[in-house]
Amino acid sequence: MLTNSDMKRLRSLTRKKFREQYGQYLIEGQRLIVAALESQAPLLETYVTPAFLEHPGHQELIHRLDNLFIPYTVIVEATMKKLTSTVSPPGILGVCSFPDMLTPEPKNSLNWLYLDRISDPGNLGTLLRAAAWFNVTQVALSPESIDPYNPKVVRGGMGAHFALTLFTNVTLGQLCAGSHTLLGADQHGQPLSQLNFSSETPWILVLGSEAHGLSPEIIPLLTHTVSIPRLGSGESLNVAVAGGILLHHLTMGR
Repeated sequence: MLTNSDMKRLRSLTRKKFREQYGQYLIEGQRLIVAALESQAPLLETYVTPAFLEHPGHQELIHRLDNLFIPYTVIVEATMKKLTSTVSPPGILGVCSFPDMLTPEPKNSLNWLYLDRISDPGNLGTLLRAAAWFNVTQVALSPESIDPYNPKVVRGGMGAHFALTLFTNVTLGQLCAGSHTLLGADQHGQPLSQLNFSSETPWILVLGSEAHGLSPEIIPLLTHTVSIPRLGSGESLNVAVAGGILLHHLTMGR
């Protein structure tokens, strides 16, 4: 049974202040629930509608929840709509606890993605998916970036959160230990095809805000600025599209 206290807590998790207070965030839909289970993410509880529970195609998932002792509570469709921000609620909602908050450790051989003032939840979700796809598992976000556990970002990430180690409120200076090549995406930078640095040196790819690009204080810290040459028309590339192209080049195209 969903208590008034539970309802208040769940609705509050749409706001960053309360996500931080409870140390919890929401995941919506069967795909994200399955991804959380497969990644052994800290899934605390789930909520399902009667229609979802009774659907023959969902019985395997319900059995998995039972076997893992993850509780599920049946709630009516109207209540589910109050808890999600989607037009058509997916029928299942989960609550995950935050992973352990770690201190960034740049003195390793791993490659990083650093996101400077990324504000659009759709762009951030797509960038996290790209990072997971190309196995760039260390992702740091500047203090001015949107919260990666915002429900829209989590939906856009499509399970990428469970494959990544995310660090928030990090300045690029905290990652500059001299052990990595710092590559900043900039329209006026060196063409991607001409980029030349040792493939044995780990790197940090820095992407700036959708509207303003890289912060002025970041540019002096960079080893290189790189650009993606335009072959056709258009003013610029969306930051998520540019990030995907750069990650592909750095991980697979070199």
